[in-house]
Amino acid sequence: MIASMQRAILPPQAAVWGLLLANGFLIALMLALAKAATSQGMPAVTYAFWQTLIAGAVLLLCSQKRRSLLERRLTRYFLISGLTGIAVPNVIGFYLVTKLGAGFTGIMYALPPIFTFLIATGIGLEKRSWIKLTGLSIAVVACTWIVLQRHSEISSPNILWFAMGLIIPAMLSIGNVYRSVAWPDDVKPMILASGTLLASAFTLGLFAGLTGTSIFPESTGFHLPGIVILQGLLTALTYLCAFELQRRSNPVFYSQLGAVAAVFGLLIGVIWFRENYSLTIWLGAFLVILGLRISNRKSAQTAET
Repeated sequence: MIASMQRAILPPQAAVWGLLLANGFLIALMLALAKAATSQGMPAVTYAFWQTLIAGAVLLLCSQKRRSLLERRLTRYFLISGLTGIAVPNVIGFYLVTKLGAGFTGIMYALPPIFTFLIATGIGLEKRSWIKLTGLSIAVVACTWIVLQRHSEISSPNILWFAMGLIIPAMLSIGNVYRSVAWPDDVKPMILASGTLLASAFTLGLFAGLTGTSIFPESTGFHLPGIVILQGLLTALTYLCAFELQRRSNPVFYSQLGAVAAVFGLLIGVIWFRENYSLTIWLGAFLVILGLRISNRKSAQTAET
């Protein structure tokens, strides 16, 4: 009775869009906190390690079935999900941001919708749809336009760095599809998010050890511990929403998080960092929203019928 009332109040399509918007906002907020923390001298890999470790531990403590985290059948899921969705893209992104700048790295994080759509249609998980492909293309091109307008660091002639950059959307897209295809039965999103985050923290800790990066930096700002703890809590909420979104939707819809986060990033930049944007950037944000609406037009109509 209660479940039917909830469905009547909040249709499934509205719940999925709500999760997408909330998740995009949380991602943009996390990036803003990361900018505040790394500007105080904390290495990006160290920051990502504590971010994922705290978030994974919080979700594990809040879960009622902690023992399921140790099930052997979930080990491969956690490792692949953590490597493709968090650890590998972040490590490459942290490296490339010092070589090619934040602009190029931001573009790479906006490309997963196209990559995910191509992979999903290639394996038969998603039906071929020119409408969806057109909408996703508009959103991705608009994201690229926004980033290019905000940054001008893409000037390095090293082709290998650009090739490395393509690994970011490729890994994120593989992770998007893998989490949907290999979703374990009878396992709550909180446990899956916790295991993925802890697996990512483990691999980031190994990477920090191999590169000689200390996970306990000596020189940090006064407010840094509070920022790290807040980031960990926000990350826990973000990935809980992300896995719930993945459970309710499909890989292509889920992959649009980067585009949504880009729009919220503009709003946070205006409110928090007092940044000013030109009319062309706001036009790009409008095109992102338009592209997302076009790409999801068919699925929305299907849900209504």
